This record gives sequence, C-alpha cells and structure tokens, in this order.
Amino acid sequence: MKKLLIGLVATGSLVFGTGCDSDEDLCEDFAGAFESLSNKVDGCPEISPFISQLRLGQEEINQCKESLESCSSSDKDKLRGASDCIRDISQCRSATIEAWAAELERCMDFEVSDGCGGGEE
Repeated sequence: MKKLLIGLVATGSLVFGTGCDSDEDLCEDFAGAFESLSNKVDGCPEISPFISQLRLGQEEINQCKESLESCSSSDKDKLRGASDCIRDISQCRSATIEAWAAELERCMDFEVSDGCGGGEE
C-alpha cells in the first residue's frame, strides 16, 4: 500500500509540472479529470485522502497554460490520452484496489520531452 501511495504522489507531481494543449482546453481537461478521479475513490477509504489531494488549482492550470509553447504535438497527444484515460477509470473498491491502482498507473505511463516538463522535478 505504501508503494501505491508514493506512486500516486509522484503521478500528481508529474502532471502538475507538465505543459498542456495548444488550445488551452487540455489544462482545464486535466483539472476535470483529476476532479472526476477523486469522485471515484469513495469505495477505497485507504487512498481516498491522497487522491483528493491530486487536484489542479487555478495556479497549476495557469502554469500548465504557460508551458504550452514548449510541448510538441506528440507531447500534447500523450497528455490528451492520459487525461481521457483518467476520466475513464472505473470506480475504486477496496477489494480491487490493486487493480484500480494499476489502471491509474497505466494512464500515467508516458513521458514528455524535457521542454514540456519531462525534465522538471
């Protein structure tokens, strides 16, 4: 469980430090995707408090929008795919928490170029 929580925190920092889509909607889409994710963990009280912290506030959305020019088309496609994948994640249940975490991990299994945030910490 500890490994899962560390992975979730790392996932959040990757996305929050990354640039987004040229039409700027992807930044808002990521905020919505993470908000929908937090609504899907009611059945998993073991991780619910941590997932609810993975939210993009206005500051992170603005940071995302500022990074747009540094992201390639390929980076943006990866970000779009991750956002869509997060939105499609199933409801979490304590009995299937490991499978749910693996589903989230698959959504976040991508890398963007250094200029788009891939080299940032």
